[in-house]
Amino acid sequence: MSNWLELEEWLKQERTIQELKAMAKQLGLTVRKQMTKSDVRKMLERFIERAKLATSEKTANVSSATSPSKSSSDSKPVVQPVKEDLTIPETYNKDKLVAMPVNPHWLHFYWDFSQENKEFFKSREIVKVVLRVYDVTYIEFDGTNAHRTFEVTIDPINLKNYYLNVPMPGAHYLGEIGYYDVNGTYKPLIRSNLCKIPVNSPSQSTRERWMDLRKRRRIVMPSGGMLTPIIERVAGSVQGLEHLFRISGAGSISVIRLSGKGM
Repeated sequence: MSNWLELEEWLKQERTIQELKAMAKQLGLTVRKQMTKSDVRKMLERFIERAKLATSEKTANVSSATSPSKSSSDSKPVVQPVKEDLTIPETYNKDKLVAMPVNPHWLHFYWDFSQENKEFFKSREIVKVVLRVYDVTYIEFDGTNAHRTFEVTIDPINLKNYYLNVPMPGAHYLGEIGYYDVNGTYKPLIRSNLCKIPVNSPSQSTRERWMDLRKRRRIVMPSGGMLTPIIERVAGSVQGLEHLFRISGAGSISVIRLSGKGM
């Protein structure tokens, strides 16, 4: 594209994500794999806005240079392009607790709090704040009927996340942040999403799951069987050969040695 006017007209037409990414790369913009079509389009629109500002600034500079008789009060102020703030904020000031599985034995929790709760944590009513985890596998949890409950003391202000070792793979866990008051009573504040930990063994499912890439659909069918056949008898087994063992008169057992191949 020779200028931003042509790019603006080109962008008004319906374009595929491949075309948008190719244009962005041609303009020297950084394109990441995880970017969506909307993300690339917005990046090109921001590029056009910066080009417009740069053009207006250049025009203003040229006009002021060619017209020295004009007073400084008549000249228009130069508008500088606005720089985007790409820093991630320390907090969003919202009450949120998220549970994520790491592996069959570990859970990861991260959280954020509203300004109201941050101020509440400083009150004398709170003795300690805890991260409590419930095992709610295959039950409708009502707050009191978990299979097991365990907790750890946390600093909710200076600490933003926590990795927790859990005892049961393949289970469903629910996280909760609460506090103990001066009377020793536990009171919940926020609760996480339901999180399923993966199992630590091969799947017991007898179904095969395939993805048809051309038709973009999933296919589930009964399994054709195990890749390794079940072994029913091991060569060299002495099962059923009890008659080859003789008991002597003294009560000791004499064993007749069998020829065979060790496995």
